[in-house]
Amino acid sequence: MRCLELPIPPLPQLITVGHAWHKPDFCHFRRNFPVYDVLFVKKGAFNMTEEDTEYELRDDCVLVLEPGRTHWGHRRHGVATEVYWVHFAHEAPSRVLMHEEIGWSLVQTRGTDKDELPSTQRMYLPKFGKLDMAGVYPFLDQMHELHSRMLLENSLQMQVLLGQLLPQLQKAAYFRPTSSSAKLSGQIVDYLHVRLPQPFDAGHMAGQFHFHFDYLARCLKKHTGLSPLQYYRRIQVEKAKSLLEHTSDTIQEVGEQVGVANYNYFIRLFRGATGVSPGVYRNARRGDLGE
Repeated sequence: MRCLELPIPPLPQLITVGHAWHKPDFCHFRRNFPVYDVLFVKKGAFNMTEEDTEYELRDDCVLVLEPGRTHWGHRRHGVATEVYWVHFAHEAPSRVLMHEEIGWSLVQTRGTDKDELPSTQRMYLPKFGKLDMAGVYPFLDQMHELHSRMLLENSLQMQVLLGQLLPQLQKAAYFRPTSSSAKLSGQIVDYLHVRLPQPFDAGHMAGQFHFHFDYLARCLKKHTGLSPLQYYRRIQVEKAKSLLEHTSDTIQEVGEQVGVANYNYFIRLFRGATGVSPGVYRNARRGDLGE
């Protein structure tokens, strides 16, 4: 499944939401406008062309029409069709990826109370396809109900519901059947988290999965952008940050809990990833928190 990559923040802003039963002879008009138009077909059929691509939507299908791209109905539905639509404003997609290419397990930068701007992140929406819509329709129904009696008190809740709807769409894309390499990549990620208190061991990993380590490394790199050791180092540092902030464990003890028993090496590893030593990081964080 193709997925649209949208940079966040800011989050998409809701414009409108609707629901209708279209008669069999309905055909969508031609339009080009600078917002996203997301179509959800609950039951029936919906025929839509975007630029030079035709889409045939059936039960539980979704289509994300992109801003600035002309779309129109290329054929009458032929059957009664129940459809929802959501319009929202956001910048154009930065790129289009297959869902297997997305680094779903890639560790993200965590914001701190020293940051003045949010870190750049990404969200993904399925371009087109049949999805598990069980988690989607309840949000659409709530949004449509609030929109039908639009009051000042509903405005913020409408935006919140859009913010809850979009993760459901991303989740539906994420949980589609994946390639064997994607499944293996996810298993490697789980393994690395479980093995965190232990030193990194390529031989143990190979034996655990019954694959050559080079093959395991290629699978993880393909889906996260990191080698097994790089991924392991990143979760080591993130775990160490949490321990330094929220426990009184010594630096030696923190190192041991993330699989680095050598005190000097742990300091070098931490400083290389964060730019400061564990002691300086702890003091800065606790000072900021008033401790």
